[in-house]
Amino acid sequence: MALLSDILGLGHSISSFGQTLALLITFLGIGLVANILIAYAVAQALIERRQNQERMERYRQSPPR
Repeated sequence: MALLSDILGLGHSISSFGQTLALLITFLGIGLVANILIAYAVAQALIERRQNQERMERYRQSPPR
């Protein structure tokens, strides 16, 4: 947290503003990462569903043995 306050130019004494800013950055960052992971999982599920539908369509179109 001291590193973050140094980067933001808040000095070495942690003020309530610095703590609030650090918490905002932390929780917004966690939210961003969570949303990216959720979007990735949804995209993977949709891709797999499309592949399964294509596979089933090829199976239906193949002549019976």
